[in-house]
Amino acid sequence: MLEHLSYERSMADELVKRLHEPRRFIQVIFGPRQTGKTTLAAQVAERCQLPYIHVTADVPGLRDLEWIAQQWETARTLAKNSGNFSLLILDEVQKVPNWSEMVKLLWDEDSLSGRPVRVVIFGNYPFELTKPTF
Repeated sequence: MLEHLSYERSMADELVKRLHEPRRFIQVIFGPRQTGKTTLAAQVAERCQLPYIHVTADVPGLRDLEWIAQQWETARTLAKNSGNFSLLILDEVQKVPNWSEMVKLLWDEDSLSGRPVRVVIFGNYPFELTKPTF
């Protein structure tokens, strides 16, 4: 399915490699609009060969913490059904108020229970990473 993506993002190899390492970190990619973050997300999803869900908070009305929890639960179900890791890609996450608290809560739950969900977060700059809550 990469044929429709005309340009291979150089960061894709590194991100795929990190997603196949032992689960330790949430991968966070941020930068200005129109720099290829969504293209990178699509390329990584295809290349990592894991069941995945790629969602964006760019749609009005989906910008709440429950929406993040629902997407996370879908990724958990994908992992459980496949017997493998799953990948959750959250795009435009900065549009969800207080997103970092929910992400931390769900990541910590998965870490404590051994759930194999890998997470990549994409967002536009300025990204609220200067004042993390976790």
